[in-house]
Amino acid sequence: MQSIKWSGLFLWVILLAAGGNAAEPADGFTVEQGLDAQLNGKTWLRTVTTPFDKNNPELAYKVYTHLYDFEGAFPITKGSGGKYSHHRGLFIGWKATHIGDSVVDTWHMRTGKKDKGREIYAHQQLEEWISFDANENRISQTARILWAAENMEPFIEEERTLVAYPGEKGMRVVDFISVLKTLAGPIQLRGDAQHAGMQIRMANEVSEHENETEYILPDGAVTLGNDIIDGAWWICGSMPIGGKRYWIVHLTSPELITGQPQYSARLYGRFGAFFEPDLKPGVPLRIACRIILSETPLDQKQCEDLYQQYKQDVEKSS
Repeated sequence: MQSIKWSGLFLWVILLAAGGNAAEPADGFTVEQGLDAQLNGKTWLRTVTTPFDKNNPELAYKVYTHLYDFEGAFPITKGSGGKYSHHRGLFIGWKATHIGDSVVDTWHMRTGKKDKGREIYAHQQLEEWISFDANENRISQTARILWAAENMEPFIEEERTLVAYPGEKGMRVVDFISVLKTLAGPIQLRGDAQHAGMQIRMANEVSEHENETEYILPDGAVTLGNDIIDGAWWICGSMPIGGKRYWIVHLTSPELITGQPQYSARLYGRFGAFFEPDLKPGVPLRIACRIILSETPLDQKQCEDLYQQYKQDVEKSS
């Protein structure tokens, strides 16, 4: 393991040995490559960047980021495996990504095609870390990620930035900013509220006690069938993980190009914003969401206040 100190921030780059006699992990453990970001000696985020391997495609076909508990001891979001393996931490994708005459599923990471009976997978691949910036109160990291498939050249280039810092009353704030550029002409990003957009999946153990999951919705929001929510710019999920209850607010930037999103919220701990934008050559698409983590209870008014603060922050930065 190699550690890098960066302006008061420890970035832990987990490097797997190539070849050699490295021991195989026991059942229940997953070898991951990625980047841990710490403030004040505690891990806040882990961005998983294990290279795609067609011999074990489900292990590493997405770049995603874990949220950690407040002690920095373990992730409270889900990695590979478990219920719906393709749900992982903070992640983004669309079930129906239309690229010319092809449709690629960048949510489940499938192409719908086979090669000699073997399924051909899509994948997101970290190409490089563009920047790190940090001080005692703020972490910022930006990566360049290529979206591709085994039988296709990269079709989307993404610059993904995560900025994390302390919020009010001991909360943690994480801004997720994705800038997408087409590498293959016009692309339509399509799907449905359960299988597209920018979403979050909490630890797999939440799926084992779904009756303890609760959601808080904005005033005026309407719950439709299939756990779809209209009329919301934010929702708040609350569930126990590791013996402790957390409140996690997912907020969508008011500058979202397609307007107000639909939200989706499952009791097993997957929730987030659905929208269907288009990618046009020469026109980068910016998608921004904010995730707020609290270990003390939040109510509807507090969540709405957090969204109003997000709106103010967006207006100031415009």
